[in-house]
Amino acid sequence: MLGPEQVNRILIVRLAPLGETILTTPVIRALRQHFRDAYIAYMVAPTREDLVSANPHLNEVLTYQASVPKLIYQLVQRKFQMAIVLQPTFRLVLHTFLARIPFRVGFETNTGGKKLLSLAVSNNITQHETQRYLDVVRAIGIEAMDNEPEVFVDRAGIAWVNDFLENQRLNDNKPIIGLNPGAATAYRRWHAANFAVLGDLLHEAYGAHIVITTGPREGELAAQVAERMSHAPVIVNQATPMQLAALLQRCDLYISNDTGPMHLSTAVKTPTVALFGASNLIQWAPPWDKHAVVARKACEFMKTLSSKEWDEHPKRARENLEAITPDMVMAKVEELTW
Repeated sequence: MLGPEQVNRILIVRLAPLGETILTTPVIRALRQHFRDAYIAYMVAPTREDLVSANPHLNEVLTYQASVPKLIYQLVQRKFQMAIVLQPTFRLVLHTFLARIPFRVGFETNTGGKKLLSLAVSNNITQHETQRYLDVVRAIGIEAMDNEPEVFVDRAGIAWVNDFLENQRLNDNKPIIGLNPGAATAYRRWHAANFAVLGDLLHEAYGAHIVITTGPREGELAAQVAERMSHAPVIVNQATPMQLAALLQRCDLYISNDTGPMHLSTAVKTPTVALFGASNLIQWAPPWDKHAVVARKACEFMKTLSSKEWDEHPKRARENLEAITPDMVMAKVEELTW
């Protein structure tokens, strides 16, 4: 086990989409709890800075650079003593080796195996994704207190959401319920008509404001939901990750397909109902209190297929989502404490 006195400069590396970046945050917390006085930096993919920029457990957030010489120089200048590489990519391990970081711990890589790693960890995907990441810090003797992700909202995000709520007249103490009809792949999207029916049911049952959130290229999808609703929702389609985090933090409830914003909602501690049709529930479904999952659990594929393997079974994914009805989601909402 490495004692705090042995390491005082640590680099975390994970170049990931929104959801996966969020699910690494328990690693940040665990490292800080053990190395209380260390300088801890996190290198993320471009546009993912917002997700960790306000994290009080970090001293610095670095953005991955396409120029390898510049990247290596940046790392060498910071004189890191340990690198925690949270993805099985040999290129990233090589970068930390070239940057002369003496202790490198991470997953066995897809192309290099254990090469250049001081300590190699088995890439066990038969567990929740947060536990998989925590396996890396467990390998150096650190046992995390919990595996719940966390995202912190900065002052600019708070100011933005305050203005947004005021401008949209959403600050009247009525519940705010967010709907997220988008997803990276079409076969992971519950039908827009279902979201429309659900939105109206939620408005009628709780007198709630309905806010539809979308990704950068999903404005048309949000419009399809809104057009089918009897009650006019508010659409948010140009928010940055930090602004979205601020908005979700102010929602009383969030209902989302299996996608990045769903993980963001759980990380800001908003009660979340996740709709699953094409993912491994063990690896990706939120297991923490206050959240719920609606899925066709009788489908064996949802216990065995990886995310990439689902690309070969879009028909089954659509069948799984079509088996979910608005009434089923409403029943799950009524079971939650929110």
